[in-house]
Amino acid sequence: MTRPEIVIGISYFWWMLRAIFILFISYLFFSSCERISSHTDSKLLFSEDTIYFDTVFSSIGSVTKELRIINPGKQDLTVDHIYLSGGNFSQFRLNIDGEPVYEKFNVRIESGDSIFIFVDVFVNPGNSNSPIEVDDSIIFSIGEKIQKVPLLAWGQDIHLIKSKTIKSETWQKGKPYVIYDKVLVDTLETLTIEEGARIFFHRNASLVIAGSIVVKGSVESPVLFAGDRLEKMFEDIPGQWKGILILNSAKANNVSHSIIRNAIYGIQLGEAVFSTEVPVLKLFSSEISHSTISGLSAINGNVEAANCIFMHCGNYCIYLEAGGEYNFTNCTLFNRWEYGLRLYPALLATEKPEKPEVRVSQLHVSFNNSVIYGDNQSELNIIPLNKIFTGNYYFDHCLLKYDTIGASFWDEDEFPGVLINKNPLFINPATWDLRPDTLSPLINHGSPEFSAMYPIDIRGVSRTLYGNPDIGAFERLPGEHKKVK
Repeated sequence: MTRPEIVIGISYFWWMLRAIFILFISYLFFSSCERISSHTDSKLLFSEDTIYFDTVFSSIGSVTKELRIINPGKQDLTVDHIYLSGGNFSQFRLNIDGEPVYEKFNVRIESGDSIFIFVDVFVNPGNSNSPIEVDDSIIFSIGEKIQKVPLLAWGQDIHLIKSKTIKSETWQKGKPYVIYDKVLVDTLETLTIEEGARIFFHRNASLVIAGSIVVKGSVESPVLFAGDRLEKMFEDIPGQWKGILILNSAKANNVSHSIIRNAIYGIQLGEAVFSTEVPVLKLFSSEISHSTISGLSAINGNVEAANCIFMHCGNYCIYLEAGGEYNFTNCTLFNRWEYGLRLYPALLATEKPEKPEVRVSQLHVSFNNSVIYGDNQSELNIIPLNKIFTGNYYFDHCLLKYDTIGASFWDEDEFPGVLINKNPLFINPATWDLRPDTLSPLINHGSPEFSAMYPIDIRGVSRTLYGNPDIGAFERLPGEHKKVK
């Protein structure tokens, strides 16, 4: 081959290589342009069809919900416009892929990838006792194609009370009361709460009674004390607020037909200080449940309780310390704890104080026609101040989960008519339905002596219609069965 032919061949080779390179780069360029362009035939997928918020208190704001936006296609996608239908006037707020905005343009989602939008809602006060519907939509625009995800919340006006000392006043049904931090009922003052009232507590909030508290719930309209997380999943979660603390100075305290749940201490009566004053509590037809430490705790106090339920507590359903006078009739104590090991019985009554400065008196405690049961080997313990018990205890016609062999205080004379270690056969203890089932040993095993004192049960059912009264807070009605949800 001649030299000119070689030169021509090399030039042709480099020309072909250059053409191939240009074609390859052009392919990549146009292919890339095609992958990031908007496609009117593309469709987004969403992790939720609609975002729902449970009742949201006005002026406070909601929890944050999450929406995942997925590009299921084989090509990258640009969403031209994401925005709230209500725009700047919407009561909903967005955080789109990390930015707090009402709208965002040209949001790229790679093939098979996703982005997140976080949504909350801030409801403006409407001066209404009833919840109002608040709605909007998140709009996704790709070319001429529009997709949307509806947003729905219920807004509720409230009475908001923060870090306040109050005088005598009355709380009523209608707008709920939401408590932040500590609300103190002053000495010599009385807080009266009418039937149907709802009191919600923010995290670590408490109601402290230095004067008196009178709760006038009814069978049809009990008074509710609960945490302020209103989603259904939080209904049984303990430890959402501190609890109701009744100080030594509080005397005339009467709580009827109330539901107290989600606290650390449901009700704490008395203080761990030296005092000659004895706090007094009358508790009727009430339920204290889902407490991190105890349902009812009392330090050298005076308690009369009937037709009450104490359940689902991290330590004790009832804790009685440093003596005092306690009388419980037709009460149900039932405990199990799924959040860890529970080391204490459902009922612990001790003459010993936890702190040496606490004044100690004799312990007088009686349980009549009552259930004390749970998943521990023994759900009852009584501890004397020294070796000898100075007070007295009495369990009359009760059903007890109780280790009679290992207990030093077992005396048949102090436990007349009791049923030991028999399953109470509640209708559905898994869902905290503690009504007696058809074959329950609680039925007709109570003493008639106490039905004269408390002739109706926690829900207003007569205890004298079907023979002897039943043990526990509920009187069995023929034909009752599990609730269908």
